[in-house]
Amino acid sequence: MAIGPNLLLELPGELLEHVLSFLPPSDIVHFGRTCRTAYDFTRPSNKLLWRSAFLHAFDDPRDVWAELLPSARALTKTREAGWDWHDELGRRMRVLRVFQDDDVDAIQGNHDEITGIILDTFDTTYIATSRNLTYLNQVFQASSNAERLVHDFHKGIENYHASNDLRVDRSMVTRSMIPRQPVSPDSSKLHVLYGPTRREFASKRSRVGARAVVYDWSITGPDADHGPFIKDLSGQVNWTSLEAIASLMSRNFDSAKDVHLETPTGFRNNLRHLSPQNPEFPGDWAGVSGKWIGTYAFLDYRDLVHYNFAPGPEHGAGLESYEEATGDLMLLDLRLDESEEAKTDPRFRTPLPVCEDLPVLYFSGISRSHRAHTPRISIRGSVSLVPGAREVRWRFLINYAGADQWQLEGVQPGGVRSGGIFGIWTHCDHDENGPIGPFCYYPYSLCENQEDF
Repeated sequence: MAIGPNLLLELPGELLEHVLSFLPPSDIVHFGRTCRTAYDFTRPSNKLLWRSAFLHAFDDPRDVWAELLPSARALTKTREAGWDWHDELGRRMRVLRVFQDDDVDAIQGNHDEITGIILDTFDTTYIATSRNLTYLNQVFQASSNAERLVHDFHKGIENYHASNDLRVDRSMVTRSMIPRQPVSPDSSKLHVLYGPTRREFASKRSRVGARAVVYDWSITGPDADHGPFIKDLSGQVNWTSLEAIASLMSRNFDSAKDVHLETPTGFRNNLRHLSPQNPEFPGDWAGVSGKWIGTYAFLDYRDLVHYNFAPGPEHGAGLESYEEATGDLMLLDLRLDESEEAKTDPRFRTPLPVCEDLPVLYFSGISRSHRAHTPRISIRGSVSLVPGAREVRWRFLINYAGADQWQLEGVQPGGVRSGGIFGIWTHCDHDENGPIGPFCYYPYSLCENQEDF
């Protein structure tokens, strides 16, 4: 027997709030239109009702904010103070409806707003409940065009004259494919956290476009400490650069890995605290100790030089024919190194600031091929927080033939004990116009136990 609105309104307020919280927000609105009493009860000012409705569908952002490190928490204070349960629920449900309606014009026309809402949902995901992940899964499975939000470049594409540039195919354009174009960091960040799209895996043009960023000498340098950071000594992540690296290396790793391994991509694999802290190493906040697996890539040096010194409008010509090489699948076995020698190693000095919410960690270990019994290579490094305490910075030093040879500067975009590390390798001495290339490493456990999005 159906219960009419009049009988519902006879319920105590807290019980009615509980009942209504199980309804989709649109049904709560419809209930509010049945009479003036119902309308008054469902006003946005009824914070208890809309908080209940929000928490029925999404993780409680207060749980996430409470776990943030001080520097990250300071950046959310304004957001916390202005949080409105009714408005936030409405914003997220409007995004879901756009995708359920398969409205391509709305997806593209409201790209920045939708991107911001998706990132906000991810940033307030509480791993213990994961209601937000369920919502993100619904959004990206609701429409055959959903990945256009991640893959396609929208702003300024009509003004980009690419008729003589074979690198760009307008039907397969990602943000990392247009060198030196101003791109919202949020757009690139979304791409990194979401991972490669289905069309991206199938697109040779997409791979070429990512190379155009990764192998461009002008994008990194001393002011970025030779890594994927902004060239202003701020230590902040260069999301355009990291997007290109992640786009390229997630596919390279997928091609290089064994059949029993998975490539850990997607929102789930970029959550903070995804990997539990090892009780044997209570000071290891970054989850350094253990096994990591990854690979690297490089262009023939002659191709790298030709790409960077090709004149004017010809810049980048030839990347279609250049085929980078992917290195061996490398297995790292790392342990914390708390020795004074590690802490004073001049190789770990950096001109970039680090966040001091957590101490800098130092580690050492060995690197060897995952498949063959090759000689073990000595490796050491450091881990620190990027200013703002959201992302984690990793430096690896590869010692080969008795000398430090290669320096790897990487970023773990998901934050503390999340998924992959993506970055740039260079020679330790940083010779001008020296070789450069991308790399990636993942916690080995994530590659063994990959779950669906």
